[in-house]
Formats: sequence, structure tokens, C-alpha cells
Amino acid sequence: MDIQPCRGIVINAPEFFVDPAFQQWLANGDHKFTWHDGGEIDEWSDVIVLVDPSLNGEGSDSDMPEHIWNRIVEACREHLGRDRACSNHYVARLTNLDL
Repeated sequence: MDIQPCRGIVINAPEFFVDPAFQQWLANGDHKFTWHDGGEIDEWSDVIVLVDPSLNGEGSDSDMPEHIWNRIVEACREHLGRDRACSNHYVARLTNLDL
């Protein structure tokens, strides 16, 4: 067994989930780490994406709409980028909660 720590953030961004380009990406049938069941997008449609620790814009879901991916990478730079010792991908959980 190999266990490694990772760093992550939760981004509550309902505006992502109403964006038509994001909705199309979420429903395109490609594998994703999500609770979205393919029906209507709701508060259970969380998505987890992995951002390369170099913070150069690469990651598991960098094929999502560029304007949203760039905001995720920027949030990782701002909140996680101080820890350059991290060698694992950063984890960003996107939530759709209307608080």
C-alpha cells in the first residue's frame, strides 16, 4: 500500500454549473470524478478535478471550458501554490450550493 498526502480546496461556484459550456462538458460522456448522475444538474453534481502541482494549467480536466479551468488553476495558485514541496496533483472539488 502506498499512501501519500495531497492538498486540496473546495470551490463553491454555482455560476460554473449554470454556464452552458460547463454543462455540456459535464454531460459529454467522458469519465469524470463526479456525483452528477447525468440528469438535471443540482446540488449533488459536485465534480473533483486534479490540477498539476506545477500550476502551469495542466490537469485531469483541463479540457473543460478554458475560462472556468483558468479560474480553478488561479484559485489553486492563490490558496495552495505556496507549498511547492507538494509533488501530487492538487485536488479541487467544485460544488453547486446556493448559500
